[in-house]
Amino acid sequence: MNENIDSQTMVKILKALANPIRLKMIALLHKEPKNVYALAKEMELPYPLAHLHLNGLKKLGLVKEVKTEQKAKGLPTIKYYAPSEFTFILTPENIRKLYVKNKGERNG
Repeated sequence: MNENIDSQTMVKILKALANPIRLKMIALLHKEPKNVYALAKEMELPYPLAHLHLNGLKKLGLVKEVKTEQKAKGLPTIKYYAPSEFTFILTPENIRKLYVKNKGERNG
């Protein structure tokens, strides 16, 4: 992930990735972009729950909108999502950088 990330954002990302529903969403979206309706159906989740989890991943930048489609005039646009490219390396040194500036000062 971005080296300029702050400790609060790091905690939010770790919480998001600790949820098995969100991890499965990322895995399914990596196979091919999907809209939230298709994702909810494939995961056997109620649409509102799938939307909530997907929106959380999107806010953290772990998932992005890759295309939109309008099936019929007057109907809402359908958005398709895929995982963003990210690498997440968690080491004691990276954690220290998040929480310690110089001589014991705390970040975040």
